[in-house]
Amino acid sequence: MSASTKRSAASVAANLANILFAVIIILQLLLAVGILPITMAWGGRQPVLTTGLRLASLAAVAILVFFAYVIRRRAGLLGDIPPSRTIKVLSWLITVFLALNTLGNLASQSTEEKIIFGIISLSLTLSCLVVSLSKPQQVPTGNQT
Repeated sequence: MSASTKRSAASVAANLANILFAVIIILQLLLAVGILPITMAWGGRQPVLTTGLRLASLAAVAILVFFAYVIRRRAGLLGDIPPSRTIKVLSWLITVFLALNTLGNLASQSTEEKIIFGIISLSLTLSCLVVSLSKPQQVPTGNQT
C-alpha cells in the first residue's frame, strides 16, 4: 500500500470518526437534557436522570470533542506540521479507551445501549485504529518547484 493510499485511508477514517464523535456528542446532549431516556446509557442501570448523570453526560461531551481534535490532528487534517509524539500516544490511548468502551456498551443491560452505542463505539474504535496505525505525512524539506 502506497503512502498516499495510507494517508487517504487515515483521512477517511478520521472523517468517519469525527462524524461518529458528533453523533455521540448529540446523543449525550439529548441524554443530559432528558430528551432521551437515561436508561439507554450508563449501563442501563440508572432509572432517574440525576444532576450527576447530567454533568457526566456534559463531561463526556467535552472529552469527545477533545478526542475528535486529537484524531483529526493525528490524521494530519489540521495543518501541515506532523503530529507530535504526544498526539500519537493520545491517539493510541483513545483507541484503547474506545475498545474498552465498546466492551462496556456490549455488556450493558440496555438493549438500546448495546445496539446504538455499541455499534457506534465499535466503528469509532476501528476508525481510530486506522488513524493510529497510519504513518505521518512527510513534510517536504527545502524549496520544491
